[in-house]
Amino acid sequence: MLALCWIAVPWASPALAQVGGVLRSGRLIARDGTPTAGRLEGLTGDRLQISGDSDQQFELSRVVRFELEGRQARLRRDSPLVILANGDLLVAQVVRADEEQLSLRWEQLNGLREFVVPLEAVRGLVLRQPAEGELQRDLWRRLEKGEPGADELVLDNGDTLRGELKGMTEREVRLEGENAPGQVSRKGVVAVLFNPELQDLPALEGPGALVSLIDGSRFHARGLELINSEVLQCQAVCGTLLEIPCAAVTSLQFLGHGIRPLSEIEPAEADFTPYLEDRWPWRRDRNCLGQPLQLRGNSHATGLGVHSRQHLDYDLAGMAEGFLATVGVDDSARGRGAVEFVVLVDDQPAWKSGVVRGRDEPRAVPFVSLAGARRLTLLVEFGPEANVLDHADWCDAVLIEKLR
Repeated sequence: MLALCWIAVPWASPALAQVGGVLRSGRLIARDGTPTAGRLEGLTGDRLQISGDSDQQFELSRVVRFELEGRQARLRRDSPLVILANGDLLVAQVVRADEEQLSLRWEQLNGLREFVVPLEAVRGLVLRQPAEGELQRDLWRRLEKGEPGADELVLDNGDTLRGELKGMTEREVRLEGENAPGQVSRKGVVAVLFNPELQDLPALEGPGALVSLIDGSRFHARGLELINSEVLQCQAVCGTLLEIPCAAVTSLQFLGHGIRPLSEIEPAEADFTPYLEDRWPWRRDRNCLGQPLQLRGNSHATGLGVHSRQHLDYDLAGMAEGFLATVGVDDSARGRGAVEFVVLVDDQPAWKSGVVRGRDEPRAVPFVSLAGARRLTLLVEFGPEANVLDHADWCDAVLIEKLR
């Protein structure tokens, strides 16, 4: 049974003042790729209303995304993270924990109360992110893979302790087991990795959305509703009921009604061509290093992380309407890297980015029609600098399927 917790809304933050009177202004992207600018006036279980030159109502089955104006999801390197079993990310501090649940406090959204997440819904906790380097990359690999049989504490020197997490306070972590130490100072713990055999988080069923916040948090939710014009109310799939000020929201990626993140779909074929000897796996909702997708400081919730030269084929069986994405070289390349993104439909080029370098701004893939198509191919080609730091991201990549 998932625990339920209600977060009250009183919230005061510099972010509120920064966005001033445009808290709800943004851009709606429709199923056919058409953008509509306006101010979010209403949101219920099946409709979204915006105002601009005129008031317009949209059935959510016709909406891909609503992006709030002038905001980015900035995931700081020093942020504490709670990673849920489905890959959702909460930028939050653990206040306390027992064998059943975590009590959390938002790290950057000041004024919101503590909230509770069931322990079975959590994949891992990053209490302190290691400095850039191999320790950080190894931590994200561990979070991605998971080691069955026990919970693990990752210490600041890279060592691990295995056992069963029994509790946590702001000072100590309690780990028990045959070779576990019992009490461990929290100061020396970098991360907690939970036994994947005990994780249980249901997938989002039916219509819902992926909610992204200014601190880099992102979570799947259902029952979205705009309250008093300024507050987004929803229920996260982990069971937690949330009320988030609109000033903290960067985007709403609507799901269901045939709108599917491409990262949820298994490619029919994935072919990697190494430049020399190194081989790089493609990753879902992570860059090619296994870290969160990030383009020019903006964290993206979904997408595909690849390295040149990567070829991904998807069978459509004539059931798709279109494809949308944003592409660029991931920030992990530190301004280096140079690739070309290509979209092919039934083996015919439908869009090419030209050379995209690590210092370039992300590029939006315009709506690619897939009407009647049998196959979608995503290709990342080598650029003019061979394959050096070609950390290429297909961010916010969605396949729009026919309504049934």
